[in-house]
Amino acid sequence: MSTRIILSSLLAPALLVAVAAADTIYTTDGHTIDDCSVLEESLTEVSYKRNSKKTTIPAGDVLRIDFTTTPGSGRQDLTLIDRAETAVRDDQLFDAVSDFTTFLDGAVSKMADGGKLRPVWAPAYAAWRLAELNASMGKTAEAVAAVQLLEDKFPEARYIPAALLLKAEAQFAAGEAAPAKKSLAAVKQLVAAKGLSKRWELEANLSGVVNDDALTGDKRRDALKRISNQAGSEFASVRNRAQVIGAESLLADKDYEGAQEVFTRIVKDSKSDQRTLAIAWSGTGDCLFESISKNPGSDANRKTLNAALRAYMRVVVLYKAESDYLARSMVYAGRIYTLMETEAATENAKKLFGTVTRQFPKTKWAQEARGFARKG
Repeated sequence: MSTRIILSSLLAPALLVAVAAADTIYTTDGHTIDDCSVLEESLTEVSYKRNSKKTTIPAGDVLRIDFTTTPGSGRQDLTLIDRAETAVRDDQLFDAVSDFTTFLDGAVSKMADGGKLRPVWAPAYAAWRLAELNASMGKTAEAVAAVQLLEDKFPEARYIPAALLLKAEAQFAAGEAAPAKKSLAAVKQLVAAKGLSKRWELEANLSGVVNDDALTGDKRRDALKRISNQAGSEFASVRNRAQVIGAESLLADKDYEGAQEVFTRIVKDSKSDQRTLAIAWSGTGDCLFESISKNPGSDANRKTLNAALRAYMRVVVLYKAESDYLARSMVYAGRIYTLMETEAATENAKKLFGTVTRQFPKTKWAQEARGFARKG
């Protein structure tokens, strides 16, 4: 099982939901600030208005923000961004990239002419989402270019630390270890230079461990445990992810009971970010399926098989930004559907396998999807 993960939920996905009433800020301590309107974002703070009162919070305390574009909000036309996020939800990633690019080109041009942008968070957000989406599709050069644009045009954006981490992950995935390590070093330098939250340094250290192929088994788990201990309750989102990646290592060593214990605990913790939850639910599906692997299609194992399917489908429905875990969960949910031997299940399997091969064509998950489709 791959433990290399695109770091796309450090600050996002910040989906724009037209039916919602206002923005929602999710904090690293597990709380939410709802019914607010985000005004500005920077490396150090986020300002928002709630009940006519303006408030600021440290940017390092923000886990993610769900933005909205409701009519009458006083914001300029964000149709392209809204349309791009709708395309993401519909698995039309190329259309989403096109809309984000068009919006960003217009915003940068307007800035060059001295124009003011409202809302001010939108252009940097678009650049960040471009980086995410390109990385999720395995387009390393395009992802790195989007991060570079973000650094050049929006050097004080809240997304910069996460963008550097994402660039490192994309570079690691492409086999470019030396540039990736430089990207991780840049995160630590930024933390020191700008006095940013230690959370980002811990994130960089975690990425270094995750992408160190020399660390396996107990050595890998020991390194992850050290980061978990360093993060502690103050940086619980990092702690939980280090622990859930450690549980993946237990899965690789076939310690399903030990892995399941961690996954169950993590999914109940409100301080777990979306990437961590995607890992945990995907792993839960693995543990449940392995417990009945000798005869998964039998009537006696039907309840457990359905529970494994639900675990995988949670990732498919709720964590679309987690590309690696999204693809594998689609494949293994499709595998389960093929075992159910009904017309509806067969059709669901075909849809899932087709989405994987279309959306992630050059990945191992596309190959597995084709294999399961042939067996079905």
